[in-house]
Amino acid sequence: MSSALRVVCAFAALVTGSDALLADDSKDIARMNAGAITLITDGANSQSSRYAADLAVLMEAERDLRILPVMGHGPVEAVRDLLYLRGIDASIIPADTVAYMRKQELIEDIDKKVTYVARLGSAQVHVIARADIASLADLAGKNVNIGTASEPRFVTSNLLFDSLGITVNPIEGSEAEAANLLKSGKADAIVIVAPQPSAIAEDLARSGGYRLLNVTGNDELNEIYSPAMLNAKTYEGLAREGGMTETLSVSYAVAVFNWKKGTDRYYKLRKFADVLYSGIGDLQTGKWHAAWNDVNLSADLPGWTRYVTADEWLADHKRSQADADSKEEAALKAEFQSYLERTTLGVAPAGVARLKSSALEERAGEE
Repeated sequence: MSSALRVVCAFAALVTGSDALLADDSKDIARMNAGAITLITDGANSQSSRYAADLAVLMEAERDLRILPVMGHGPVEAVRDLLYLRGIDASIIPADTVAYMRKQELIEDIDKKVTYVARLGSAQVHVIARADIASLADLAGKNVNIGTASEPRFVTSNLLFDSLGITVNPIEGSEAEAANLLKSGKADAIVIVAPQPSAIAEDLARSGGYRLLNVTGNDELNEIYSPAMLNAKTYEGLAREGGMTETLSVSYAVAVFNWKKGTDRYYKLRKFADVLYSGIGDLQTGKWHAAWNDVNLSADLPGWTRYVTADEWLADHKRSQADADSKEEAALKAEFQSYLERTTLGVAPAGVARLKSSALEERAGEE
């Protein structure tokens, strides 16, 4: 073989090998992208960001699925990003966000565009005021710290006071500043939305001079929130007589765009729903954030539509459970039938013999 021919053959082999490598790389890239779920939260250090971090760790073991958490800028912006920002697959937000955006007419037909894969845990509304303020109605015209537009409590506070017809004077300040605003007198009351016990509420309970106000829903609010009770032992300095304060609870949701069945996003979210629903038991073992213990994935979310992939998983699981129950029932029936047959063939005759012997003995005694 001439040297020129050897060069041509070597070049051809190199090209063929490169094509094979490129084909393998393309398959790996396609697989990685098909299994990457970009999950945006309502902000850093929030309850939703803790959920996202746990999900990312949980799914590390899944070869074809990865969670990529992104810190958002408030619940409203997280929904906007979910709908309009390229590459965002899901969002974890307080469930009242969609009701707020619908009421404010921020996005047309938002109920048809945003659905949910899972209902997560909840947070409770804490309205803490000076001790001389007795009720929510007394906050009319008062200075109330409800947070900035990027905080979940801003959404909840606006829905709450607007629905109850109470006009307050909103005071700026982040959640971290809320307690100091109340202590300094710049705010007459503050609104905190957090799982109980809240560190801010505990701090004010220790300080004294403040009280938790009852928060009772009306027809509109009861379609968005669930009734709850604040009863943490550490709230003793804030709680009313009896240690119980009525309030409302807001659930968190894994929200997704309502992708049509059969699309690439549909298949990606179907895989996500399968891993999440199958792995919820691992998240409730006590090794993860305590909020997971409040999660019931089969529970409905009022005012929301469950995404089709989650509905499919629940339906398949229900069928599988029914099949398992039927098999178990059939096994029990077969075991019981076997017992009856053994009894008839063995135990019963012996029992009959004993009865005959006993009867003969009784007759002999009579004679």
